[in-house]
Amino acid sequence: MIRHFTAKHGAANQGNSPQVDRKQQLDEALVNMVVEDSQPFSIVEDGGFKAFVALLDPTYTMPSRKAVKNMVFRKYEEEKTKAKAAMQKVQAVSLTSDMWTSINMEAYLAVTCHYVDDTSKLATVLLGVRPFPETHTAVNISAAMRSLMEEWDIESKVASIVTDAGANMIACVGMLNLRHALCFAHTLNLVVKKSIDATPGLEDIRTRARKVVTFFRTSTTAKEKLKEVQEQLNRPVMKLIQEVDTRWNSTFLMLQRLFQERQAVGAALAILTTDVTPMSSEDYEATAACLHLLAPFNQATVELSEEKIVSGSKVIPMTKMLNIYLHGEMQNTRHPTAKLLGQNLLLFMQKKIETAETQTALTLATLLDPRYKTMGFNNQIQAQASVKRLTAQCTLLMRDTVDTPPDTPTEEHPSTSAQTATANVENPPSTVINLWESLDRDASQARKGRNATADATVEVQRYLMDPPIARCEDPLKYWREHQNVYTHLFKLANTFLCTPASSVPSERIFSKCGEIVSKKRNRLNPKTVEKIMFLNKNLSMFHNHPVFPSLPPVIVSQAHPTYAIFSQPILLSNTSTIGLHTFMNLIFFIFRSLLSRDKFIVSYKIDAMHAGF
Repeated sequence: MIRHFTAKHGAANQGNSPQVDRKQQLDEALVNMVVEDSQPFSIVEDGGFKAFVALLDPTYTMPSRKAVKNMVFRKYEEEKTKAKAAMQKVQAVSLTSDMWTSINMEAYLAVTCHYVDDTSKLATVLLGVRPFPETHTAVNISAAMRSLMEEWDIESKVASIVTDAGANMIACVGMLNLRHALCFAHTLNLVVKKSIDATPGLEDIRTRARKVVTFFRTSTTAKEKLKEVQEQLNRPVMKLIQEVDTRWNSTFLMLQRLFQERQAVGAALAILTTDVTPMSSEDYEATAACLHLLAPFNQATVELSEEKIVSGSKVIPMTKMLNIYLHGEMQNTRHPTAKLLGQNLLLFMQKKIETAETQTALTLATLLDPRYKTMGFNNQIQAQASVKRLTAQCTLLMRDTVDTPPDTPTEEHPSTSAQTATANVENPPSTVINLWESLDRDASQARKGRNATADATVEVQRYLMDPPIARCEDPLKYWREHQNVYTHLFKLANTFLCTPASSVPSERIFSKCGEIVSKKRNRLNPKTVEKIMFLNKNLSMFHNHPVFPSLPPVIVSQAHPTYAIFSQPILLSNTSTIGLHTFMNLIFFIFRSLLSRDKFIVSYKIDAMHAGF
């Protein structure tokens, strides 16, 4: 009863008391935990969780399930307002978008926003995961995207949008009149899958490899036998990897792991009673040769799926490097299956990937990346065409930023008769006619245009003549250091270097959505899903502090071997080792001390082995 009275009524009588502040901190931490860890609102009704919280803080009364939901909704509105305010300061953005269907057969449209912040770092904001009950036509998708852009007031800031090559997505971007960059990960996936399908020998190996992997992953006896053989061969215990039809690199990883564990797999199959046919030495020889050709494609897929590094500018240079690698390996490859695979890869790359050098967003990003410039292009004709596009963009920017006042026409040597006429005739201002106004305006604009074009050409050529920086260096750091040297190109770099190489950021959103819209939470309203996902991805984006409220400040000290109470902040050091029981007692002691508002010193080091972790 005392706990109930204190939690429910004491706060109202104490104003901004420490207990009220503590209640607010714990409520905020609870909301953040639900959002960050994709926990259901009903966690506050779980007996085990309630008992755990009661042990940590007997005075804290958790809010109800409905109250937690309302707090999440309020948090969503607060954070969205902050995010919109922050986005108003952004110069240019690039978007990615994709569609997804949940286990409840509810469709969603995700749109992520990428930009360079004021510290010259790449940043990502989830604009929304909108329920999409309409048919997936270009008209409906474009209407939803336009609504999101208007809501966030970024219609004039979108430099490009990255999507897959679906006909509806391509038509949608055309309706929005935006620069379109095709998802490089999807394109690579398509190229490799079609190449493997068109290579009969490799496709046969893939089919039999899948049967072997399926056998070891579905039979507990086979799984244990493989583990036993691996231990006997003094090899690390490694599970076989099953491929996923939608990701080609899962096929690569499946064949790679099977090749690495070929001895253990062959020995285990020889012992077990099964009708699964083991792969022969010729199969493994062909697998090794094909893996050698596919390895750089796997590297490219992984590297260009990053969100926190500049990736859009890598698409064209990466395509060039893949072409060079394949042509070089084709001269050295003697295995017929690998040779056929290489031919197919080159063929499908020519059809699907080489069009990247015609996509404006990617070409400008490549030129503005000081690691690549024109060297990144495979076709130098396309490179020079892209230089002209960059110069044109720079010219437009100069015309927008340079404000040249119009010339005032004067006569160098006015005649005496003109002066006399001026002196003797009074012309009211309303009757003065500027006969030369139109011609003077056109001449001024022509001079301004000529100057802007010349200045833009000089700035672009100076930049291109500078030696490229090392590939391991950060291009955004380069532009931050050279923003006063190439003033206008710096702005263009911030505009185009935020273009992602793929739409993987949107796909990652849906991976998280799959955790939220699960069998345990299959009754979630789509609008609620949108709010939870927004907070999950954006909660810490516009804050300089962690998602969870911090404890009192920590100062390192070696003053005490275990722990003691002082009138000081929490002090941590590495002077001693404690076991699990002592560690749990210490955690309970810390929470009790925090609740009583005491400050104390703690000096310890957790031994992971002794603690049983």
